[in-house]
Amino acid sequence: MSDSARTWNTISAASPGVAVSISGVGKRFKRHTDRRSSLKELMVRGRAQTEEDFWAVRDVSIQIPRGSVYGLIGHNGSGKSTLLKMIGKIYRPTTGTITTDGRVAALIELGAGFHPDMTGRENIGLNGSLLGLQRKEIQQVTEQIIDFSGLREFIDEPVKHYSSGMYVRLGFAVAVNMKPDILIIDEVLAVGDEEFQRKCFDHLYSLRKAGKTIVVVSHGLGQLEGLCDEVAWLEHGRLQSSGYPTDTIAAYLQRVNADESARNPLVVSTRPEDDRAGDGQIRVMSAAIVNSNGDPLNHAETGETFMMRIAFNAAVPVLGPNVRVALQHDSGPLVTMISNHARGFDFGTVQGDYSCDITVPDNPLLPGRYRVHIDVFDFSGSKLLDTWNDAVEFPVRSKSGEIGQGFFQLPAQFRLG
Repeated sequence: MSDSARTWNTISAASPGVAVSISGVGKRFKRHTDRRSSLKELMVRGRAQTEEDFWAVRDVSIQIPRGSVYGLIGHNGSGKSTLLKMIGKIYRPTTGTITTDGRVAALIELGAGFHPDMTGRENIGLNGSLLGLQRKEIQQVTEQIIDFSGLREFIDEPVKHYSSGMYVRLGFAVAVNMKPDILIIDEVLAVGDEEFQRKCFDHLYSLRKAGKTIVVVSHGLGQLEGLCDEVAWLEHGRLQSSGYPTDTIAAYLQRVNADESARNPLVVSTRPEDDRAGDGQIRVMSAAIVNSNGDPLNHAETGETFMMRIAFNAAVPVLGPNVRVALQHDSGPLVTMISNHARGFDFGTVQGDYSCDITVPDNPLLPGRYRVHIDVFDFSGSKLLDTWNDAVEFPVRSKSGEIGQGFFQLPAQFRLG
């Protein structure tokens, strides 16, 4: 492809309502496979001879509407930041074209665009000049930037003395107050403290209302779902899907959960032979987390039915045993305790090998890790026949990316009178 096809342009009248048009874009880097690890090795063996192409982004086409908030998601190394840098004109595309409509301001890397030996105030002027603002325009927004950053007492200090949080404060304040038409934000906001993060998101909402276009990369999927109009998912540099945030995030998390399941062991635990308790009438033998078909799982998912399967052996006839299961969150608190007697289910007289399935319909547990403790009592509930602490431990994941607070997702309903 010719160099003319690998350029940034200004959107013409032929693209109404589009702020950023990305068409067939790819970015190739050269990677040395026998890189020298020291100066001595470089002097003795010379420069690395073997190199290969590495495509960080490949054949991506996206249309970002003017005035929208557009999110990019994907695992580390999926090409999100590379694509942002091409939109922000830091990298030039190897293939394809990117066209933008209006002034672009970027907050991509910590301290990017700042000269370390210049003061905060001087860097404000420098960034304004790079964005094409006139001196009068820069003077008009300088005080706004200083107030927003909360760094007035440090603004005349060289930025090389700033902490990472101060860098983010000044960088964000500069980016959002330089009257951008398109604002590009990478994950750097995660460095700021809670108060500043809230301030940033409040300001992003105000920019959204003002019709500005925002392109944001974040691993905070819950935040993106609430903030974005559309989300695109990149995987190994290629576009997997794009569209409504809830649907795209759910598809991404389904892949993440599937990959995790492939890597992680099934939640199945067999009790060690020397682990014994109680009087020996009943002994719990194994425990597992299974789906509604009885297949072992690597994890449970919020909102999806699963079962806890407990196998036990009764050496003698036992009348109406009470199997009690306690769920404990990995952070320590007891989440809940359930038993067949409390649910009005009588096993009758048991002897020999049995399997007890405890179904948890529409799993209300929020994402986290949970430990299962198992106790077996006699029919009266006064005599402990067996106990097995930490029988199994299993993770709960969410398809929507919402973590929430606490342990349960209550089936609550809202009504406005």
